[in-house]
Order: sequence, then C-alpha cells, then structure tokens
Amino acid sequence: MLYGSLEYAYAQPIAETLAADATFRTWMIGRTKFVAFSEGARLLRDEMGAARSKTSTNWWRSHFTEKCRCIGCSGQETDLLAIFEAPSGLRFALHFEVKQPTDKFSTKRDQAANYSIWANCWVRTPPKAIVPHDVAGTVLVCSASRLADYAQHAAKFDVVVTFEEIASAFPRLALPAVYGYLSIISPYNATSRRSLSLASSFAA
Repeated sequence: MLYGSLEYAYAQPIAETLAADATFRTWMIGRTKFVAFSEGARLLRDEMGAARSKTSTNWWRSHFTEKCRCIGCSGQETDLLAIFEAPSGLRFALHFEVKQPTDKFSTKRDQAANYSIWANCWVRTPPKAIVPHDVAGTVLVCSASRLADYAQHAAKFDVVVTFEEIASAFPRLALPAVYGYLSIISPYNATSRRSLSLASSFAA
C-alpha cells in the first residue's frame, strides 16, 4: 500500500465532489465559519492546479512549504486544500485534515494547533504554489467513531465534519465504508456566531 493511500481513498471523493457538485460544495462550506458565503462560491480548482508544479497530479492534495520555517509550516502539510471565491470577490481557503478511521494524531508535535498557524501564515504570505486568498479556516474530517479519541485535537480545528455526516447527506458520494451513520452531533460545530461575525467584517 502506498503512503497515504487509505487517507487518499477518503479524501479524493470529497475533493472531487467539491469540484463537481454545487450542492455538496454549498453544504460543506455551510458547515464552516464561511456559511455566509456558501451560496454561489466558486472553487478555484483550475487556478490551484495551474499554480502547482508540473509533477503534482492533484490540485487539492498535500500542500506544503519548507521555505517558511515557522512552527506551523515547517514539516507539515494540508491533506486537502480548497480555495473558493465568493460572488463578492472574497477568496477563502479551507484546510482539511482527513483522518481515516485507523489514523492517529502525532505525539511529536501539535498537528491540530499548527493547522490554524500555517493556514493564517498562507493568508499573509502565500507560498508560490498557493493561490492568494483573503482568509482561511480549518476542518477536521474523521469518523464519528473516533470523536472521543480525537477530542483534545478536534477542539483546535474550526469545525469537525464526520464521514458519517457526509454519507448520510450524500449517500452516492463514493466514500469507503464508514462505521454506521451519524449518531453523534459533534460539539465543535458551533459556527453561527463566528460566521455572523465574519460576514459582518467583510460586509461592503
């Protein structure tokens, strides 16, 4: 099995459905603090692909930089990066950490906390292969069966979305088998106050 192949099996359908299905795109953005911009947001798939090196086979996978040596960027990567443009022209990025059901968080570094550090670093100073954007957020995608195990890490992401939630709302999305359908509502999805504040801050 190639490195990350199981993770890829979970991440790839999400990435490609974000690109192909406006309903799923609106739903996923609506789970985040960018809910106010979910209607009509355009995924900058072509721009992201064009910005990457010729050896990159995906527009979305394994974005990283080693030119910045801050605690967020150094030695770490975004599993799935999606950059969107709202009808207003605002560009926002979602950094997805995709944890397949047998995966664990590293004990050597605070990967969860570092996600927001490098997400904000790339807003201020986007690496050469990253499409410039105005603001960013972080998303943990994992199995509902692992929420208790991931609790201390999950709280450091802006929002948690489970594979079971996705499978329940979009049963035709080709995710690998998940452990039952959603029976737990994640306590980390309190986006309303943050999204209203964000929408107000970007109001014309």
